[in-house]
Amino acid sequence: MNPTPMKALLPLSWLYGAGVSIHRRARMAGAPGASHPRIISIGNLEAGGNGKTPLAMWLLSRAAGRGTACAYVSRGYGGDAVAHLTVTCVLASDAAPASLAGLRVMTRGHSALARAVGDEGALVCERVPPASAFFCSDKARAVHAAAALGVDLIVLDDAFQSWGVARHTDIVLLDAASPLDGGRLLPAGRLRENPDALLRADAVVFNGAATSAAIEAARGQVARWIRPGVPVAGMARSIRLEPAAGAGASRPEACIAVSGIARPDAFECSLREAGLRVAGHEVFPDHHSYRGRDIARIAAHMRREGVPALVTTEKDWVKLRRFAPEWPVWIACLDVTLVGDELPG
Repeated sequence: MNPTPMKALLPLSWLYGAGVSIHRRARMAGAPGASHPRIISIGNLEAGGNGKTPLAMWLLSRAAGRGTACAYVSRGYGGDAVAHLTVTCVLASDAAPASLAGLRVMTRGHSALARAVGDEGALVCERVPPASAFFCSDKARAVHAAAALGVDLIVLDDAFQSWGVARHTDIVLLDAASPLDGGRLLPAGRLRENPDALLRADAVVFNGAATSAAIEAARGQVARWIRPGVPVAGMARSIRLEPAAGAGASRPEACIAVSGIARPDAFECSLREAGLRVAGHEVFPDHHSYRGRDIARIAAHMRREGVPALVTTEKDWVKLRRFAPEWPVWIACLDVTLVGDELPG
């Protein structure tokens, strides 16, 4: 990338940083103290996807495995929930619906779930069925609704900059390869806040750091902004291929990849690392809402390449499956493993 245009944007970055500081001071909620339930936020300093939702699912799965009643809260980006103040909820199987008056309640397998709560929200509902999920443009309303259900733990997705929501713990995700992406604020860079905002973090997770050595290398780049005693961990990611209904049991040797995610290059690389020959990649914008013309485009590409199978991400599949593709589909399920210090919650 040419640095000259980025340098020209620096004055706008300074204005952006000043605006963020003023907005934070005006809206910052007080500490929740010892209130029930416990609230954990996951967020980052960098704009764009960086593994927040996979980490949220890991925390929810861990809590549910311990017998903790838990809930997921998000704006529901990419779905219509983000445009409304009415809270949309998807209940865990053992949750009591008595306290949900005035909320929009949807079932976990509803065909319109992804359109209502976004692809990542629908994915959380599918991957972590023991957790209830609440979605609203006002996260504080969603938190209130989740608390009314009587859960013991709430995991807030993308909430490090949600100033109006009190929480007990802030977990910040950073890219292990480039933790601060040059240190520049939007629009000259990708940071939502200055690096010293990391001092608010109660735990730091480096996405892509799979070993102690990788964690320490990444920590060294931001050590001046991590408070003493703050837990630091790494999040290793791996792809597991699962056949969709009707795909058959034989894993394909070659495929057409389809993705509408923040980092399509990383997805394609992971498929090649898994031993697949990627004959082509249909790339759509992050959180893309698929239409019939997109399916026709994908089908034409598959006929052109003569490849019999399609491989897509989990969050794309929750939107693509309603079209009932006629070709075999394999889903690249993302599994994460945490190494290093124990995370709170």
